[in-house]
Amino acid sequence: MLAFPACAGDADVAQPDPTPPPASPSASPAEEFELGELAPPDFAGGGLGLWTKDKFFTIYEKPTKSSRSTRLKAWNPLGQRLRLLVLDTAEMTEGGGWFKVLVPERPNGSKGWIRSDPKDMKVDQLPARIEVDLSERRLEYFEAGKLVRTARVGIGQDQYPTPTGTFYIWASVPQPSPTGPYGRFALGLSGFSPVLSDWPGGGRSAIHGTAVESDRGQKVSHGCVRVFNKDMRKLEKLPLGTPVLIEA
Repeated sequence: MLAFPACAGDADVAQPDPTPPPASPSASPAEEFELGELAPPDFAGGGLGLWTKDKFFTIYEKPTKSSRSTRLKAWNPLGQRLRLLVLDTAEMTEGGGWFKVLVPERPNGSKGWIRSDPKDMKVDQLPARIEVDLSERRLEYFEAGKLVRTARVGIGQDQYPTPTGTFYIWASVPQPSPTGPYGRFALGLSGFSPVLSDWPGGGRSAIHGTAVESDRGQKVSHGCVRVFNKDMRKLEKLPLGTPVLIEA
């Protein structure tokens, strides 16, 4: 089973039925997009998520066909189609273009380039974003650039710090019981614990629910962000690829 080991111990996370691939993509071919206000670093207007109809992404070290490349599965272990967060674009001298993406693997902040191919690559606009301020122990949820909800949250203990940086939603996992270790819902992130790597799942971090109201504003987790179940409801429908910005 998939687990979020940086959260609450060895408890497994319940797996939903695999999410079917999108039947009718709403986005145009990738090369028709310009980042505009969706460009980093703040993702003020949301973001762009790149996905493929193929089984794998081919990710290059540089925006050239001759650079070293590797393959990344296009689905997470739950069968949900990944959207990789777009960071930048580049044009190819022979036509076409490239997308610079945030790769959901160690080390945190890993980046790569993907060729835009109208047959295989699609992009979705992602109007929402999540920001977490660890010093204030506060989560803010934005839609179309407007603050929608603020929540007091639990964060990692000093020996198990919550990772900081730019991430995105990598998995969406409903839970069997709202009183379980991950509350009513868990959002697996593209990033990992900076100190835990030998747990199941490699130490992947998450934003997840909790039924314990006293967790709010405390350093209580193994690196995940704990959101009181009532506040977590607002985040449950966010699509994979949604930007998550965590700062110290």
